[in-house]
Amino acid sequence: MDWFKPYEKDLADVFAECGARIANFPPPLNQIGLQYMQKFDVFQQGSAKNYICYLLPFWMKDLTILPSSVYHSLSTANIFGMLYFFIQDDIMDTLPDHYTPGMWKNQLALANLLHAEFISIYLQFFPAETPFWTYYRTYIQEWSEGVIYESQHDYFQHDPIQIAKKAAPVKLGSTAALLLADRHDLVPAATDLMNHVLLTLQMMDDWADWEQDLSDGSYNCLLSLIKSEYNLPRSHTLSIEEVHRAVYLHESLNHYVSIASATHLKLLSINLDAPHVISFHEMLVDELISEAGNIENGRKMLEHGGLNYYLSSLNKI
Repeated sequence: MDWFKPYEKDLADVFAECGARIANFPPPLNQIGLQYMQKFDVFQQGSAKNYICYLLPFWMKDLTILPSSVYHSLSTANIFGMLYFFIQDDIMDTLPDHYTPGMWKNQLALANLLHAEFISIYLQFFPAETPFWTYYRTYIQEWSEGVIYESQHDYFQHDPIQIAKKAAPVKLGSTAALLLADRHDLVPAATDLMNHVLLTLQMMDDWADWEQDLSDGSYNCLLSLIKSEYNLPRSHTLSIEEVHRAVYLHESLNHYVSIASATHLKLLSINLDAPHVISFHEMLVDELISEAGNIENGRKMLEHGGLNYYLSSLNKI
C-alpha cells in the first residue's frame, strides 16, 4: 500500500500553512524559522524526510472519520512539534568544545514560538480539561526519560521498546485523531503499534548515523548491539575499525535486521486496522534487509576470492 502518494497534495498544503505561520514570526526569527523548516520539508531536495511526523494524522483516516481540515491541522501541529523537539536535540547534542556563548539564542527563541504554535493548534480541539492533555504530559515525560536514560539503562539491550520514548511526542498525531473521532478505546493499541514503529525507525536512523553518533558519543542501537555481541563493557568506546569488522566481516548487521523483522511480526499481531502504518514499517524493515543483503553478498564475494571487494573491505578496516 502506498503510504505517501495519496497524501502528497495534503502535505503540500500543510507545509504551505506552516510556512505562512512562520513567516509571521518577528524578524529575524521568521527567516531563521523558514530556513530551518526547509531542512525537513519533504518537497525540498536533500531534506530530512521525517514522514511519520507529517503523515501519521492522515494515516489515521483508516480508523477515523473526521473533516479533512482536522487531519490538516493535526499534521500542521505535528510539524511545529517536530521542529521544536529537533531544536532541543540539536542543543543537547552540541559538544561542549563547540559551544560559544550566545550561539543558541536565536534557536531557543524560535523554539518557543514553534512550541506556541504547536500548543495553540491542539487547544483549538482540546480544552485544558480534556484527556488529551494527560496523554500530552505522558508523552513529554517519556521523551524526557528517553533522552536522559537511554544510555544509562542501555535500552536496546535490556528493553528495546523503550527506545521509542525519544520519539514519544509523535504519538500525539494518532492519539489526537482517535480522541476527536471518539475512539478512545483504540488509543492503547495505537500506542503499542506506534512504539514498535518508532523503535524500528530509530534503528534505521542509528544504522545511517552510527559514525556520527560514535564521534559525538551519542547512544546508538547498532553500537549497543556490537558491544553486547563482543562482551564489551558499556563504557567501552568502539573504534571505527571495530564497527567495520563487526558489520562488514562478521554478521552484526544481520542480527540487527533480525530484531527489526521480529518487531514487524509483533506489530502484525496488534489488533488494529492501520494499513498505511504497517506498510510504512514494512518499508523500513525491507530497507534494512536490503542493506544487510548487499553486505552479505559482498562478504560471499570475499570468501570466493573477489579481489575488488577484498580491496574495498581493506579500505574500510
